[in-house]
Amino acid sequence: MRVLSVRPDNVEKDIQSARDILDQAIAHPSKTVMIIRRVGPEITRFADKVAARTDPFPWREAVWVTDQRIFRPLEEARYFTTHASASGSILNVRDIPVVWLDPTATLPEVDEAFLEAESGA
Repeated sequence: MRVLSVRPDNVEKDIQSARDILDQAIAHPSKTVMIIRRVGPEITRFADKVAARTDPFPWREAVWVTDQRIFRPLEEARYFTTHASASGSILNVRDIPVVWLDPTATLPEVDEAFLEAESGA
């Protein structure tokens, strides 16, 4: 999992670097990508579950955006649409958001969400 953050003394460079990393992950032609957003203890636990279901699989990628400034204008809305409570959005290989998870998702629910996105459902 890639964790994208912004340091107070390097804001502009960190935002640009994080945007490049996010773009590369999303653009990969054969990976299912989960974008995680926000920070906090509940999100950290959620990210740990996501890592457990992405790290062993080379066709899955997780990118944790810890600072909303990393998203370009309207980008966050594009990935999370009307799912305001969602902390995770899974994009299929065509870069379309297809499954959303809130931070209370269990490990089996995370795995099921990836399988749903990978199946094209």
